[in-house]
Amino acid sequence: MSNNNSGGQMRAFWPVLGFVLAISFGVLAWALGPAGYEFLRDNRIVNFAASNVSRDVWEWVIRGVIFVILLMLASLIVAAARPRQVTDVREKDLAKERIQLRKDIRSKKELQRRINKQMKDR
Repeated sequence: MSNNNSGGQMRAFWPVLGFVLAISFGVLAWALGPAGYEFLRDNRIVNFAASNVSRDVWEWVIRGVIFVILLMLASLIVAAARPRQVTDVREKDLAKERIQLRKDIRSKKELQRRINKQMKDR
C-alpha cells in the first residue's frame, strides 16, 4: 500500500498519542511537584510561610503549573512542526477578483434602481 495521503494513517493515532503525552506529562508533574516546592522555598522565590495553605496544597498547585507549562510547550512544538498547506495566491488573481466584485456590486445596484423605477411607474 503506497503512502500517498501524506500521513493519513498516522494522523488517525494523533489523539491517542496526545492522550499518552498528557498522561506522561501528568506523571512528570506529579514527580516534580515536591522538588519544585523545595526549589521555590529554598531560593525564597515564594514565601510559603506567610500563607495559611499546607505544603500538600502548594505541591498540587506547583504540579498543576508544571503540567500546564508542559502541555503548552508540546502544543507549541506540534504547531511549529505541523506541515502547512501551500497557498498559491497571486496579486493578479486578487486584483481580478476585486474588479469582478465591484462589477457585481454595480450590476446589483443597477438592477435595484430599475426595479425601484418600475415600482414608481406603476
